[in-house]
Amino acid sequence: MSVELVAFDVAGTVLNDDGLVISAFKNAFEATQPELWPTHGAEWTQYAIDTMGQSKIHVFTELLGDVEKAHTANVAFEESYVSEIAEVGAVPIAGAEDLFKYLRSKGIAVALTTGFSRSTLDTLIHQLGWKDLIDLSVTPGEAGRGRPHPDMLNMAIEVLGITHPANVIVCGDTAADMQAAVAFGAGQVIGVLTGAHDEHTLHDAGATSVINSVADLKTLI
Repeated sequence: MSVELVAFDVAGTVLNDDGLVISAFKNAFEATQPELWPTHGAEWTQYAIDTMGQSKIHVFTELLGDVEKAHTANVAFEESYVSEIAEVGAVPIAGAEDLFKYLRSKGIAVALTTGFSRSTLDTLIHQLGWKDLIDLSVTPGEAGRGRPHPDMLNMAIEVLGITHPANVIVCGDTAADMQAAVAFGAGQVIGVLTGAHDEHTLHDAGATSVINSVADLKTLI
């Protein structure tokens, strides 16, 4: 394949997560659903793990069944996540920045897709100092729908002027990342083991290859 773009998920793929996303989910539920959290906490936490990679507002809507409650919980989630990142620092996955530089030196575009909102994603990009290392970033709200739908990937190739999904590699750590890439028609669908889901789950969701981390991606290009 002639690779024109590599699209990466963020948390767990190029950004070290270390449980921060799930911690922020728990904090949001405890803050906004204090009566229901003791009863539903374990079930909700497992659902958040199973649906990692999907739009966070969509996950809250599915669990709470109410758009306003979901919005309130999502705001609490993002505030908690940004606060935790500010406390511990945003730490890239080893080799991610070198990979971005390598790809762009070869004329291959780099895009980030995410389940976060634009404000949270911009905070992360700023903290990591990645503004000049990537060509594009896309959020679910901007594209229309989050994963497992391919909307963010479709938007990325439209903005970057890439005509064929087969010339795109998609890389992520969750089943939703793999499902979106398959629906999009990516030339390669690469799972990494630095985030939420294991090798079996990633292959079942459509990964064409599973690697230890993005640092190993060069060998597949």
